[in-house]
Amino acid sequence: MAVGVWVNGEARNTVEVNDRGLSYGDGLFTTILVNDGHCCLLDKHLKRLQDGITRLAIKQIDFAILIAQLSQVAGELKAGVIKVTITRGVGQRGYSSVACDNPTIIVISSTLPDHYQRLRQSGINLGVSTIPLGLNPVTAGLKHLNRIEQVLIRQQIDHENWDDAIVLDCQGYVVETGIANLFWVKDNDLYTPSLDLAGVEGVMRSFVLDKAKDLGLAINIDRYRLGSVMDADEVFVTNSLMQLVPAKKIEERHYPLGQVTSSLMGLVVHEVANA
Repeated sequence: MAVGVWVNGEARNTVEVNDRGLSYGDGLFTTILVNDGHCCLLDKHLKRLQDGITRLAIKQIDFAILIAQLSQVAGELKAGVIKVTITRGVGQRGYSSVACDNPTIIVISSTLPDHYQRLRQSGINLGVSTIPLGLNPVTAGLKHLNRIEQVLIRQQIDHENWDDAIVLDCQGYVVETGIANLFWVKDNDLYTPSLDLAGVEGVMRSFVLDKAKDLGLAINIDRYRLGSVMDADEVFVTNSLMQLVPAKKIEERHYPLGQVTSSLMGLVVHEVANA
């Protein structure tokens, strides 16, 4: 449930009808966990926003102003979620972005969804979606506003009554889940899919990879078939709100909460709130 909405720093919940974020999905977003009035992993979220702005050639925004706003909103919210959306702004009719020099910055604060805490405690059941992701190395990794693939995937998840689903690309390689990045463990080595052609480079994914290096784990990042995941000893998913959630089942196959997953969970719970 939304607690507050600001557009370009003003407390309002409307944008121009010809904003390019609405017309073309021309923009990006990030979703920040707030704990004890603090934006968790803020540096990583800001870096991802800056990388996205650069890659999409959106006009540079004033990050000092944004950081000040996020600090104020988080302090008032205490605990919950802040979503930051940046669009290219209002544009002329058609695809051209010429003269789009005033990005739209939308900040929304809300309560944390109840089911995320439940999943962290109980583990997640995964299906396997039949809806593939397209491949595009230009936009791969970005959390851009073109989310129609995820909308269709979520429809299937809801219809099948799964918690979430593993998603493959159009060539049959594993990418992520509907709402999270995917990891698995085999013989104490850590695996996660490459996101060079599709998928979202999650902030929590980056944090977990950092922690895995601290633990001295062998990390493997490549393009993998579904069989590699199904044959794993341990499976877990990550996003910035759920943090790290073990998968207890993929379709009809069950997975234990293993030592690697437990160790990483401990680090995440201990360190995210202060990072």
